[in-house]
Amino acid sequence: MIERQIEFLSQGIALRGVLKTPEGDGPFPLVILAHGMGGLKEWNIPPVAAALVAAGIAAMSFDYRNFGDSDGAPREEVDHPGQVEDFRNAITFGAMLSEVDPVRIGLWGTSLGGRNVLAATALDARVKCVLSQVPALLNPSDALLAGAMAFTGGDVARFRRELAEERTNRAQGKAPRYFEFDNSDPTTEYHEHFSRFGEAELRNWKKRMTFSSYDPSLATDITPLLKLITPRPLLLLLTDKDYLFPGQMVAYHTLPEPKSLLILPGHHYALYTRHKQLAIEIARDWFVRHLIE
Repeated sequence: MIERQIEFLSQGIALRGVLKTPEGDGPFPLVILAHGMGGLKEWNIPPVAAALVAAGIAAMSFDYRNFGDSDGAPREEVDHPGQVEDFRNAITFGAMLSEVDPVRIGLWGTSLGGRNVLAATALDARVKCVLSQVPALLNPSDALLAGAMAFTGGDVARFRRELAEERTNRAQGKAPRYFEFDNSDPTTEYHEHFSRFGEAELRNWKKRMTFSSYDPSLATDITPLLKLITPRPLLLLLTDKDYLFPGQMVAYHTLPEPKSLLILPGHHYALYTRHKQLAIEIARDWFVRHLIE
């Protein structure tokens, strides 16, 4: 495997990542990968990339704007429309690489990244196939309720007021409001995932995110876009105890063929823990089938 650092611009913001290619003569098919809400390129992606490269597929991972090694501010803020643009600009960059076959590009995303790759594929005809793991498919009402449950005990009206107050504070030049991640409870699925992190995963993890990251945007509900993915192959890889599962299934049933669905037992993080190796093999085989065979 040949590995090198990469940098490209997304709406004027420098994004950084890693390109891994097989040894030998290209051009190779390419899969572009990025993580979920607050996730970094070092989280769960390297073993997927290694499996793809071993199968003859180049893999490119990157940090979204405002996170990790990439530029952008406020730091640790999820820019929902911006992340979709980051994927589309990663496609542009990847398609221009001499190592890459520009007509064989696939996308892989997980959690919020699973939503991002579906939106990017719908909007961008250069994507040949897409795999979306446990995607964050929420309508604006459900997104508001999820944020309210996290911050205001389920009080949606109060949550909306506080989001509005934060906009005013930011317009006045005040520092962003942050919340801190707490994975200290060993009984939670959240702890099961994050407790496995080593030096690489922790290098750029600030264990925080801005409050405004939970402000719904035009990119929150991408269901109207999903029909634009057809006729390109799509795989949804889900877990049956995921809190997002009902919305994921509603979205799946709105999709025309061709589409594929795999459901594994477990919670939202199970694809990174108990089913990690299986999820890697599923991804490898899916992209081999659609980018090589």
